[in-house]
Order: sequence, then structure tokens, then C-alpha cells
Amino acid sequence: MGTVKELRDLRYEIKMVLDEPLVEFAESWVTSNSFGFSPSYPPRRVNNIYFDTYDRDFLYAHLNGEANRIKLRLRWYGKTWVLNNAQLEIKKKSGNLGEKIIFPTHSKLDISKTEWHEIYDLIQNGTPEGFRNTLPFCEPIILNYYQRQYFVSADGAINLTIDKNMHVYDQSTSQFPNLEMLQILRDQVIIEFKASPDNHNKLADVLAEFPLYCSQFSKYLTGCEKLI
Repeated sequence: MGTVKELRDLRYEIKMVLDEPLVEFAESWVTSNSFGFSPSYPPRRVNNIYFDTYDRDFLYAHLNGEANRIKLRLRWYGKTWVLNNAQLEIKKKSGNLGEKIIFPTHSKLDISKTEWHEIYDLIQNGTPEGFRNTLPFCEPIILNYYQRQYFVSADGAINLTIDKNMHVYDQSTSQFPNLEMLQILRDQVIIEFKASPDNHNKLADVLAEFPLYCSQFSKYLTGCEKLI
């Protein structure tokens, strides 16, 4: 696989949630904002496999409203089940401030034709020893994917994404990835604002122009609601 480089990303992450029929309004709110948001990257599909401990410690931290939370996921992009340059992500959240630790991988693996133990081998190969000792105590819980649009403010200080059309598959009951039995979810659109701690005042000004309340929202928690 080659050497895995650890990347870190510390930032504010603020979300607003609305129902699918309002997505056109969401896009107009973004493009009419006085901070001059414009597309920063072509829209694409985001795919995630979320892992949790056997006792669901990460899930219940969300349900209990704990300030310090962790999510563990494998992410890749595009309309494919092939893990091509997927990246392992550990998200640590404290209030609205989050840190994302990324371990890129460099292997191809078609999850529609493999068992979970092969995916584990892909993840563990090259990750730090401390993490390799933790993963055996976790298991795959859900796989989700959704469409994402990317925007950035004119000064580059604030990044914004719009996520919609989320699909979720239960992964807790089979030795093979479940890519067939879809969980039915409420149609929702998630607007997320991201900024470095140095730009928190600009972020507050941007949020003030949106006619929505900020809310706590977890795609992992939402995907698990049908499984609890």
C-alpha cells in the first residue's frame, strides 16, 4: 500500500437542516449571501462506512448529548462500490468545534464482491499501531451515501456544503456488505458551514443572513434511527 500520511483538520462545523422541497431556496440563500459564495468544486456523491464499538459507544455519546464525541468512518467518492483511494477518517467533536484526522489509503477494492474482513485488512494496512489495536473492537454499522455541492465565500474564509438525497444501508448483520436492503429515511437537506477558529466572527455574520436555526445533526445518528 505504501506509507500512510496522517492529515488533521480543525474547524468550526455548523449545520442547518431543512426538508427536501426547500432545496431550491437553500441554494438561493447561499448564492445571494453578502459574502459572495460561489461553487468551489463540482458536485459529487459522498460514500461512507461508519464503524462503532460492539457496545455502540459512539452512537450513545450522540444520543446522550455528550459534548465530546467521536465518529469513525471510511470515505470515498463517486457512484461506485470500488474503494479507490478511500480514506479513513476519525472525527472528534467538542461542541461546534471539530477535528478530522485522515489516513489516506491507496488500494482498490470492490466491496460488492468482498467480505468485511478484507475491508478491515485494507483499513489496517499502514495505519498507526494504536489505531490498528482499536479497530478489532469495532464493527461496521451503516453505509450511507448522498449528493454534495461545494461552495466557498469570496474571501476563502468560509466553506459551505449542501447535502441531499441520502441513502442508508444496515451493515450490522452480515459478513458481506449489504448493498441491497435500503433503509427509508425522511427527505432532508443539510447545509453545513465550515471555518477555522480564526474566522469565527465571519462565520457568525454569514449565519445571521440565513433564515434557519442552527441545529445538531448527525448523518450517522440519523442512519441508525431505523436500527435502534
